[in-house]
Amino acid sequence: MNYCANDTLIAQSKRAVCAILMLVVSVGHCTNIEHIDISSYYIPGLVESESKGVMIDMLRKLEQVQQIKFNLSLMPTVRVQKSFQTGAVYSYFPELEEFRPLPSCRTVSFMQKKIIAITRRGEPPILDASDLEGKRVGAVKGYSYGLAIINNENIALHRVNNDTVNLQKLFAGRIDVIIGDVHSTIAAIKQSKMVAQLEYDVDRPVALLDVFFVFPDHGYGKIHCEQVSKGIEILKEQGDLKRWFG
Repeated sequence: MNYCANDTLIAQSKRAVCAILMLVVSVGHCTNIEHIDISSYYIPGLVESESKGVMIDMLRKLEQVQQIKFNLSLMPTVRVQKSFQTGAVYSYFPELEEFRPLPSCRTVSFMQKKIIAITRRGEPPILDASDLEGKRVGAVKGYSYGLAIINNENIALHRVNNDTVNLQKLFAGRIDVIIGDVHSTIAAIKQSKMVAQLEYDVDRPVALLDVFFVFPDHGYGKIHCEQVSKGIEILKEQGDLKRWFG
């Protein structure tokens, strides 16, 4: 009997088995992508559906750079926030510090929401939050304007249902100024065709608000919070965030 030939055959068989096992482990490792449940809500242009919107594009890019998969669900804003507090929702975005439920872990910001002031043309421009003091300020119910504004006792906020109502009040002299963001408020102004009669500067906001993801402040929540933060930093370095959000 040729023992050498048998030994060689056995050795080759062992190497083949090892190679197959390594391939299986390698493939298993590559396909073992972590799934993270996350919720959001409809925002025109930013979150149009579970597959469309600028923030959805960001979500998909985060999946690529961090080798994760978000299981996204959309629901009304208040329901998302309340469901997070009860534990029915694991994580969500976008959120602002003013409304962040505590305790929670927030990621680094992926954009800053600009709050600008709008006045009638010919009136002195308002370029700082302190300029709002002593004025009747038009705002929208449920919108965030930053703690520096809402906690200032010298700033009188008159909240209504939408920016269209605020524009009517501004021209009727019932308020002195409107505050709003560069997306929804400017869209309302353009739709009203009153741009020529108003003063505002999108490059001189009265407040800048961090926008971020929210996770539980314990266990895997902290791990995922840090993981998404690292992904955001990568997108920032690559220039994606600036391209999407300015």
